[in-house]
Amino acid sequence: MLVSNLLLYFMSFMNRIKLIFLFLFMSLAASAQRLAVESLKLRPNDLSARNVKNQRHDLNGKPCALLKVMVLDNITKCSSGNIGDIVTEGPVKLIYITSATPSIELSFQYHYPLTINFADYGYKHLEGNSTYELNLVDALQMMMGNGNMTQQNTTATTTQQTSSSQNTNVSRRTSRVTVTQNVGNSQNNSLSMSAHEASKIADEAYDAKDYVKALKYYQYAAEKNDNGAQFRLGYIYDEGKGVTPNYAEAMKWYLKAANQGSLAAQYNIGIMYDKGQGVKQDYSEANKWYQKAAEQGYTPAQSNLGLNLYEGNGVTQNYKEALNWWLKAANSGNAGAQYNVGVMYYNGYGVKQDYSEALKWYTKASEQGYTSALYNLGLMYADGTGMKSQNIAEALNCFYKAAQKGHEKAKAKLDEYRKYGNIIGVVIEKDTNEPVVGSVVEVVRNNKNASRVATISDINGFFSLNANVGDEIEVQYVGYKNSRVKITDDKPLMIYIYKR
Repeated sequence: MLVSNLLLYFMSFMNRIKLIFLFLFMSLAASAQRLAVESLKLRPNDLSARNVKNQRHDLNGKPCALLKVMVLDNITKCSSGNIGDIVTEGPVKLIYITSATPSIELSFQYHYPLTINFADYGYKHLEGNSTYELNLVDALQMMMGNGNMTQQNTTATTTQQTSSSQNTNVSRRTSRVTVTQNVGNSQNNSLSMSAHEASKIADEAYDAKDYVKALKYYQYAAEKNDNGAQFRLGYIYDEGKGVTPNYAEAMKWYLKAANQGSLAAQYNIGIMYDKGQGVKQDYSEANKWYQKAAEQGYTPAQSNLGLNLYEGNGVTQNYKEALNWWLKAANSGNAGAQYNVGVMYYNGYGVKQDYSEALKWYTKASEQGYTSALYNLGLMYADGTGMKSQNIAEALNCFYKAAQKGHEKAKAKLDEYRKYGNIIGVVIEKDTNEPVVGSVVEVVRNNKNASRVATISDINGFFSLNANVGDEIEVQYVGYKNSRVKITDDKPLMIYIYKR
């Protein structure tokens, strides 16, 4: 009898456990499709609601409030209180709400509807001519402690032979120190300082690679609406500095900074849409953000906007407009844009072909160490394109500099010149500063046992020989004084000869 009762009790207990697990599972499943309010705040410094061009009024002529909803989903409907259509600007949705509306219900494409009672967040209603920011996140994410969800970094690669690869303004990811996403947040309320002071502490910590401390103080300053701190906080989440990389969190803070005029944030949002990081890849949206920053003179954005126009990404291909934006960036000193302008003039894309202009812009980019420009410039010198004659000396210099920076095609060019030895050089006539033409030049290496090591006949005065650092070589040519040079490294030798 006792055993039977115990068995019945145990079965009853297990049924209860099953019901509990079933309830939890159903709750989590439902939460996975629900959104929750992370914050609703008045933005007194945001004057968007007062913009005469976009301002809306209710039926009584009273101005509406502007509600900026930040959510990674499409809002399909606002059930009450809104005036006019919902405006979508990427993850930001603009809804104009009448000042008498106490609550709204939003419907979404991929989530369940959500009702927001403004009184729950300290507002009886939203004031006309004022801007409010509503942040929505997945309910499941909030239930799980706002934990990070690592997004896959799918880097869009652009294979180009005629234009520079796209600029990300941010360094590539290396290994990261992983900490809890909200590290330091519980202590932020105890900090007593201005946003400027917190940002300064954060900057110093970041420079010292104390990313956990930097995160804490940037978070404090960002929550006080410091747009510089908002951008840097977004960058920390973007790059995974002291925290698991989180594109959604990065986008959130970039948007806050961008809406306060941060050009770097506007550009980085463009990068995220361009590469599909944390959002669906959308070249049109990327171009919109690039253009915002580009029109205010931000050169990386001008360069990337030019690239998308050149390739026809999210826009009708337009070489002339691409060149226009690249020229703006190039004139501000952007090396990639200078190289691209050179490409356009060299090939006659969107402009009349002009080798002298191509040479000019390749030279400008080369002076900043841009390897593709060095290589193309070397080719122009080697062929004499856009100049009176060939200049092998300059070609070798360009190839060598590019090869030192890892340019594979430049390395291959040097290998061609080094076909007969490890040292390459060119003999230059001092009077004309040009390579010796159609001459027989004897190159003699001098060490313990001096010997003739190369006799060459080359229209460009080019030679190669086997030699070692520390050796001296002598160039002998009839009608010219002998010239002796000591080999100090593996750089190309430029040997000048003088008439007797």
